[in-house]
Amino acid sequence: MIVLKVVLPFLAGYYLSYVFRAVNAVLGPTLAREFGLNASELGFLTGVYFFSFGLFQIPLGLLLDRFGPRRVNGLLLVLAAIGGLAFAKAQSFETLVLARALIGLGVSACLMASIQAFVLWFPAERTGTMIALAYSMGGFGAMTASFPLDLALGHFDWRQIFIALAATVLVLSLLFAVWVPEHAAASCVTARSGALRSRWARARPRRYRSSRSG
Repeated sequence: MIVLKVVLPFLAGYYLSYVFRAVNAVLGPTLAREFGLNASELGFLTGVYFFSFGLFQIPLGLLLDRFGPRRVNGLLLVLAAIGGLAFAKAQSFETLVLARALIGLGVSACLMASIQAFVLWFPAERTGTMIALAYSMGGFGAMTASFPLDLALGHFDWRQIFIALAATVLVLSLLFAVWVPEHAAASCVTARSGALRSRWARARPRRYRSSRSG
């Protein structure tokens, strides 16, 4: 059951993150032709994914420790789905950039959430194997975004492909909400954090609480 409810959803998330990461390598000529993009604009469109992805690593660790990998990954995947849909519906270069930045933000937790989940759910001697499996799924996602995607473009429009990707990511985020279990250790961390905030609220001086509420 751990494989079905924990391993596969997290691996699927990392797989999809790599599909989104590498998809511009195939779609680049199509996007450049349809939107009239030059090489610099196409490079910026590709790179903005990595910018938002990397920038969010700063608060990501705090969020994972506070809420656990299931909640953080599931919620961020909703943003990735919205970004994928916005990318599919884009009519301008600016919309493409914003949508791809949102995709990068939405999949930014897929790797670290997987690692944290495997650390929580598996004994230490198996953690290395599980992390290696996650990296393998990332590589598989990169391969899927190359030749198979190029074949799909012969039968479907790139916008249809992005709508399908967005729908898949949205379904995965729902699985994180209703299917993936919460590990007891993550729940304890959340409970402790809530208790600490409650104690701090009670311990603050009355004058400080009044000024904050006003």
